[in-house]
Amino acid sequence: MDHRMKDKLALLYFEVTNLWKQFCEEHNELFNLTCDEYSLLLKSDLELLEEKINEKNECIARIGTLEMMRRDLIKDISALYPEKNIDSVSALLEVMSNYEIESNQKHLFRFNALLIDIIEKIQAQNKRNQLFINKALHSLQQIRIEASGKKNYSTYSAKGSAVTTST
Repeated sequence: MDHRMKDKLALLYFEVTNLWKQFCEEHNELFNLTCDEYSLLLKSDLELLEEKINEKNECIARIGTLEMMRRDLIKDISALYPEKNIDSVSALLEVMSNYEIESNQKHLFRFNALLIDIIEKIQAQNKRNQLFINKALHSLQQIRIEASGKKNYSTYSAKGSAVTTST
């Protein structure tokens, strides 16, 4: 690899690492907003919940912008390595990990591990939020049925799914 190509790769490595840092920051913000959303669900504070959901959507939009930047960086690195098929994040990380080994750096590796951890935490919190919402909807449905004076019976189908009937 010639000196000019090494310089270009070093610059791209810096850009990718910086982008991953921004991904970590935005995903951390998304995690915090998701936790706040759960707290507001527990408090039944619908007004603040709506604001928090709007903040969450703005954060998701910023992550979408970073995703477009990531696609552009993948194209730039693909142009630098036409013999390699760099068409995904994993291929990008593989090329960059080779550079990290050569240059004795681990920044991207660490940011990527952190990003994966944050995303897993967001997914777990979203499941808790969804479970709470499902329970609340079920409770509201039960209250509505009882208020109408109907009796509610649950049976199970042959596949084991609940079938609710009201009389």
